[in-house]
Amino acid sequence: MRYANGFFQAFQKSMDGKLSRFSDDLLYNFAVMSLEKYFVALLARYDWNATHHMPIALYKEAVTFDPALTEEMKQTAILVGKFEAICSLDGFGYRTPTISELHQMESGILEIKNLVEKRLAEI
Repeated sequence: MRYANGFFQAFQKSMDGKLSRFSDDLLYNFAVMSLEKYFVALLARYDWNATHHMPIALYKEAVTFDPALTEEMKQTAILVGKFEAICSLDGFGYRTPTISELHQMESGILEIKNLVEKRLAEI
């Protein structure tokens, strides 16, 4: 959770409207890393090791343990995953998310972070 919070904090601080020292590509990487680590932390709370690394696959795995994951959280996972070309089978390639898409990611990841923190506080 510490690593997820570290990546997310760097992401959030750079999205606060001031001129960021990070490129949108690097901001996207912060979003990906924080989202993945939050899902890994949620799964670990249920004594389960994540078997996937793609955002939507992590969501689908996590929702089997925690049905409180919402449709909005699923849409965040889809949004974050749609820019990862490394696993693309359709050859769509890579593009950098827009600042608007990065703000959508920030908002959605914050919801996931809050749920994960709630679940970890229960144990």
